[in-house]
Amino acid sequence: MTTFADLGISKEVIKAMDEMGWTVPTPVQVAAIPVGLAGHDLFAQAQTGTGKTGTYASIIMGKIRAGSKAPAVLILTPTRELTIQVTEEMEKISKYTGHSSVSIYGGVSLSPQISKLEHGVDIVVGTPGRVKDLIIRRDLNSSKITMVVLDEADRMLDMGFSKDLEFILSKISKQRQTLMFSATMSPDIKRLAVRHMINPEELLVSKDKPVLDLIKQYYIITDVDSKRNALCTILDNNDPRTIVFCHTKRKVNQLTKKMLADGYIAGAIHGDVAQNKREKIINAFKDGSLNLLIATDVAARGLDIDDVTYVINYDMPNDPETYVHRIGRVGRAGKEGIAVSFIMHEERNMIKPIEKQTGMTLEILDLEIIERPDPIIIRPLPPKKFAPAEKRGPKVPYGKAAGTAKTTSKVSGKSYNNSDFKKKKDPDAPASMEINLGCSDKITKGELCNFIVNSTGIPSRDIGSIIMGEKSAFVELRRKDGDNVAADLSDYEYKGKEIKARLI
Repeated sequence: MTTFADLGISKEVIKAMDEMGWTVPTPVQVAAIPVGLAGHDLFAQAQTGTGKTGTYASIIMGKIRAGSKAPAVLILTPTRELTIQVTEEMEKISKYTGHSSVSIYGGVSLSPQISKLEHGVDIVVGTPGRVKDLIIRRDLNSSKITMVVLDEADRMLDMGFSKDLEFILSKISKQRQTLMFSATMSPDIKRLAVRHMINPEELLVSKDKPVLDLIKQYYIITDVDSKRNALCTILDNNDPRTIVFCHTKRKVNQLTKKMLADGYIAGAIHGDVAQNKREKIINAFKDGSLNLLIATDVAARGLDIDDVTYVINYDMPNDPETYVHRIGRVGRAGKEGIAVSFIMHEERNMIKPIEKQTGMTLEILDLEIIERPDPIIIRPLPPKKFAPAEKRGPKVPYGKAAGTAKTTSKVSGKSYNNSDFKKKKDPDAPASMEINLGCSDKITKGELCNFIVNSTGIPSRDIGSIIMGEKSAFVELRRKDGDNVAADLSDYEYKGKEIKARLI
């Protein structure tokens, strides 16, 4: 059996790994660490939870001397959560090497991050948007960087960071070592590797098995009304530490309120939750004071939490690869986990593609679902506002509902009801949404479409024509989706720009 010492890892790093409970290297570590320590560029396909962070941390600690005044290593990640978690892992692994790390991400003040950079740091871990901003401001000195790590490169491209990555890599010496990790081997990823790496070693690490072998996968055929009953039944039977995935921020908020009203200890994370609150919720979930985490895909991407026993796909993902990323939250550190998908009747055709992707069979979960009434969510009544008498409308006769009083037409003499004049709008009719991203933001139609899909969970097939203007774009959607999509997009950031969207 291969040991960490066999891979050429330093004694200081191995000592830290022992204290972290790591005893045997994972397949990606066995394949990649010797290549990286030898100085080669490498491109490894590996899923979340397969030991990627330990892989590149071991290479960094073995090749980069501690005590730099300017950063020597840059690690790029797609989300704030992953940035924080990678930094925490780097600090644990560097306990006996002396390397220092800092997290750089948007949504929080620049000043503390700049202050840490000014004091000197060896390793910068950051999201592309904030890293690019700091390079432009000259607060991040990229001239001494000799190693770059692209973690979850496919996700960074999916989230529209392609141009940011190109800019950042163009500002770093070509004589660097580049390590890229991705869950998929898409053509876009390969093109990125070809442009920015020198004869990279391509490593295909047993694609999904390190994550999925320990996960039992089930599904339940449900409808919209029975999903919450099914979730509560699972939680009541097992009291597990559970992550629940929903498509949109709105759905996450709605479900969290209902679960809290039902007496469950639940927390929500999505793009609109303030960063300090997100960190508190994730820490509470890690230490066990919170057992139920309800999240969107983007917010939960990169969550590295051991001892998660259940993943619930409350809303089914749009594709099999997202399914694999979601259920990869369980089955870690040699422990078994369970994934349960709530599949509506019209979604049955998603089962076979998922089974093909995972190479495993989804079994029907034998569960007697206990029905329960919707919880009563008490909301404070808004204060009453009384208009001045002269501004009030005519009094409605007793027994007549407001807005339904009859009026007589002077022309025909026929009576009609005011409500007859309310237009009935077809929910499937097309509607146009305006979003404050345009050609001046250097975003293409394809990148805008990907951003909307990844931020809201709406399928790309439900997005119609896109018209790009200089400062804004107009996107065709179904009317019934429009308000929710616009609300979910608002307050998101795209490359540091706050998003505003509205249905017109």
